[in-house]
Amino acid sequence: MKNYLPLLLLPLLTVLQQSVVAQCPNGRYYDKIFPQSSSTVTFGNAMKFDSTFVDLQMDIYQPTGDNFAHRPLILLAFPGSFTAGIRQSPDIVQLCDEFTKRGYVCASIDYRLGFEGGSDCDTNQFKALMRGVQDMKAAVRYFYKDAQTTNTFRIDTNQIFIGGSSAGAFIALNYAYGKLDTLSRTDPAWARPALDSLGGPEGNSGNPGYSSAVKGVIDLCGGIADTVWMMPTDPIIVGVHGTADATVSCYYDSVYASTHPESLLFGGGDIKNRLDHINLNHSFYLFQGADHVPYILPIPLIPPASTYMDSTVRIIRDFLAPNTVCDSATISGTEVLKYELPVSILPNPSEDIMKIVSRYDEDLTATLYAIDGRLILQQSLPAYSTLNLQKEKFGKGIFLLHLRQPGHPEIHSSSRVVFY
Repeated sequence: MKNYLPLLLLPLLTVLQQSVVAQCPNGRYYDKIFPQSSSTVTFGNAMKFDSTFVDLQMDIYQPTGDNFAHRPLILLAFPGSFTAGIRQSPDIVQLCDEFTKRGYVCASIDYRLGFEGGSDCDTNQFKALMRGVQDMKAAVRYFYKDAQTTNTFRIDTNQIFIGGSSAGAFIALNYAYGKLDTLSRTDPAWARPALDSLGGPEGNSGNPGYSSAVKGVIDLCGGIADTVWMMPTDPIIVGVHGTADATVSCYYDSVYASTHPESLLFGGGDIKNRLDHINLNHSFYLFQGADHVPYILPIPLIPPASTYMDSTVRIIRDFLAPNTVCDSATISGTEVLKYELPVSILPNPSEDIMKIVSRYDEDLTATLYAIDGRLILQQSLPAYSTLNLQKEKFGKGIFLLHLRQPGHPEIHSSSRVVFY
């Protein structure tokens, strides 16, 4: 019975579709209205686990006949436990096909596979994950570079969504939410040295000097080491996970993790619980009774897998469509300016008083969140003024300070502040 659960979900998803409000005319980003074309490019070169170097490629799918000057990008990584898989993985190709026809540019990327000496010890698994993060960041930087040079793919870099299936989802989650200064528990002694040995989170896979910022995440059956990493102003997220996943547990299992250190991970159920308790735009669906990546098992595109894939596409579509701005870089022919707010935070970290000094000529709203997502403070920061934050009011800890100009959502910034 559980294999046919998505069939029962389809009427519900159909009802939910009716409430989706897309921002573009003619069904763009919601309906399949374009044919597509594809090409392959090399976006980087990096050293593998065995000290040899490999070129990194991606297949780029574009909507044919699309005349938008600035287009959103969905960039995806394949499954395979960091030891196998190819960018032509059927689930990834299917997702690229579905969303390219809706008006997105889609890319399926290579990333480095394998463990040193064939050992899947904790350190080697972590390093394989971080190589994937580095390679995905190089791919994102490729599109930033393209946008600022030849503009071949006409990508709106304010609308880049990253994601993947299984291992690919692990990569996207750690890319978007991984933080070195925010942990709910002590990090393993081997983690920081292992990361440093790879060159840090950004890595050296290609296209240095360009941004790797993203707008959102598509998490398909992935996991993350610490859900407290996810904060209210982080990238938005949509995802699915099976509640009976025997490969990547939907919920943290402390008994299993006590004998399997690599399972100190939080799956989709834990991620959804975190998202439901913080103010971060999200849509996360749990397939009741489904195993790992049900949309590609046992046979791609044949029921019940095809039904799970249909449901997955609808869930992603119904979240992305209203969160994708229609050609955002031009509004009535006028360029939208990108702002870097002239605000200083001194000193940071602080053991007493921290000053938020604005040199901006408009009023701002300052919002302070605790590490668990709780709203701590919301206060106006008038133009050319100073706001004092006092440790005695908040206590020790790491906080997230978000500044925005009321009425102008594109003008904002976020910073981590620390009282010790």
